[in-house]
Amino acid sequence: MRLINKTILYYLLISFPLLIIAGYFSYFLIKSELRDGADESLVKEKSNAIQLINSFKEPHNVNLSFDSLSNIQVVKNGEVGEIYFDTSIYDIGEQEFTPYRILKSHYSFNNNNYLITVAKTTLEEDELMEGLFSAFGIIIVFLVFAFFMANWLLSKTLWKPFHNTLSELNTYDIKKHDPHKFEPVATTEFNQLNIALNKMTEKIYSDFLQQKEFTENASHEMQTPLAIVKANLSLLMQSSNLKEEEMNQLQTIENTLKKLSALNKSLILLTKIENNQFRENVTINLNEVIAKALDNYSDLIQAKNIQIETDLKSDLKIEMNPILADILLSNLLQNAIRHNNADGKIVVSIKEKELSISNSGEPLSVSKEDLFVRFKKNDASKDSLGLGLSIVKSITDTYNYAIAYNYNNSLHTFIIHFS
Repeated sequence: MRLINKTILYYLLISFPLLIIAGYFSYFLIKSELRDGADESLVKEKSNAIQLINSFKEPHNVNLSFDSLSNIQVVKNGEVGEIYFDTSIYDIGEQEFTPYRILKSHYSFNNNNYLITVAKTTLEEDELMEGLFSAFGIIIVFLVFAFFMANWLLSKTLWKPFHNTLSELNTYDIKKHDPHKFEPVATTEFNQLNIALNKMTEKIYSDFLQQKEFTENASHEMQTPLAIVKANLSLLMQSSNLKEEEMNQLQTIENTLKKLSALNKSLILLTKIENNQFRENVTINLNEVIAKALDNYSDLIQAKNIQIETDLKSDLKIEMNPILADILLSNLLQNAIRHNNADGKIVVSIKEKELSISNSGEPLSVSKEDLFVRFKKNDASKDSLGLGLSIVKSITDTYNYAIAYNYNNSLHTFIIHFS
C-alpha cells in the first residue's frame, strides 16, 4: 500500500471513532436540553393551573386541554410533591402511539386537595432528534469525505518533492557517467534526503570511476606480460631436451595461460560494453548472424555429435552494433555446445521479435537467478570461465532487451525479446 493511502487510512481509523463518540454525547446532550425545555413548559402550565385553582369558589374538576390529558382533579388524600415521567398514548385520529412528557403535582387550597396533571407531547422533540441525528450522520459522512479528499490533495502536494526525487533515482544510470545533483526543496526533511542522496551518488560515482579505471588498467597491463610468457613458453616447448613429464607440465601451464588470457579478454570486453564503447548501430539480419555462428562452431558441434534444429522461417532485423551481435550469438551458442550432452541437440528458433536457443543437458547445479552472475558456473563445465552469460546479459541490458531462461523437458532455453 502506498504511503499516502496508508496515512489517510490511519487518520480515518482514528477520526471516525472519535466522530462517533462525539455524536453519541451530542445526541444525549441535545436530548437532555430538549427534556429540560419540556419540563420548564410543564412547570409553567402547572403554575397556570395553580392560579386557576386559587380562583375557585367551590372545588371541582377541570380539563385543561381538549384531549383531557391535562386536568385538575379534586382528590381526598393530602399528598404532596410532584413527579415527571414519559409515556406513550394511543392517538385514535393518527392511529399511532404518541410520546408524552407528563407532570403530576399535588396542591392544597382552602382545605381541598387537588391533583394537577399537565401533559406535553414530545413528538416534535423526537422528530427534531431524528432530524438532528440524520443531519449529524450526513455531516459525518461529508466530513470523512472532505477529510479524505483534503488529505489526499494536501499529501499529493506535500509529497511531490519526494516523488520527484524517486523518479530521478529511477532514471539515474551510473554507467552513463552522469553525476547527478538533487535540487534543494522547501520541505526540510526532503531537503535533507536530497543532500544525503547527493553525497551518496557522488561517492558511488567516484568509486565507480576508480573501479572502472582499475579494471581497464589491470586488464590492459596484463596483456603484455601474458604475451611475453606465452611467447617464451612456446619457445621452451620447442626445445629437444625436454622429457615427457616436463612436456606435460609445460602443456598444463600453456592451457592455464590460455584460460587466463581468455579471462583477461572477457573482462576487457565487459568493461568496453559497460562503458558503452560500441556505439555504432546498423540494421542487422539476425538470421544471417545465426547461420554464420553455426558455421563457425560446426567442428565443435560435430565433435559432440550434436543435432541442430532450426526454425528461421521469418527474418528478424534489429538495430545493433554488429560486433556485439556476433558476440551475443557466439556466447549463446558456445554455452549451448559446452553444456550439451554427447549426441544431444540444439534448437534455434526465431519468432516475431524473439530469439530462442535451446540445448539438451542435465539440470543446473546453480540457481537460475545466478546464471548471469559473473564467475557463477555450472559444476558440469569446469572449463568455463563463468563470464559468457554475463557478457550476454550486459549486451542485452545495453539495448534494453529482455532475456529469460527456463528448463523444460530436459532442454535449457534462453529467450531474448527484441522489443
